[in-house]
Amino acid sequence: MNLQDADLTAISKPNAGNIAAVRASDCIATERRSVALADADWQDACGNAATPDLKELGIGDSAGDWHDRFLIRSDEHMPHAVFIACGNTLQSGWDMQRLGATVEDVVPGALQEHFAEGCRRSLVNSAPVPLEGSFMDSTNAEVVYRCVMMPVRPLNDDVIFIYGAYSQKHAA
Repeated sequence: MNLQDADLTAISKPNAGNIAAVRASDCIATERRSVALADADWQDACGNAATPDLKELGIGDSAGDWHDRFLIRSDEHMPHAVFIACGNTLQSGWDMQRLGATVEDVVPGALQEHFAEGCRRSLVNSAPVPLEGSFMDSTNAEVVYRCVMMPVRPLNDDVIFIYGAYSQKHAA
């Protein structure tokens, strides 16, 4: 599939209330580089499986290169899910003081519901869920974002993880 063939209509626009689960490679043409690279790493780690496990994803191997990536330990109530790994750019952008913070503690308020729903949908559908949209930050400036959430199997317990990437910029 080349970039011109990507199905751009499959991309979710949370501010319109539509979150779709699709193969993230179908919308790679419209995602920022960090989101596309996270998707490519996830796809490679899958091999022949529907979802990769933590070992195959090599979380510890590339943690220094994460910048905009995250790993969340899922929770039945997704806003209480905990960030267990997070790139420095994302930590700084969300003013995350420490790992172990929950989604509701660090994700911008206007984005929390869509972010949590995207995580939930990635687990339910065992597939990547790309999100894009915009929200108003605390200074009333428009922030445009892209994100992808992808399920990751645990190694030997029932905890499921969500791996992903998030990028944003202020609208012009």
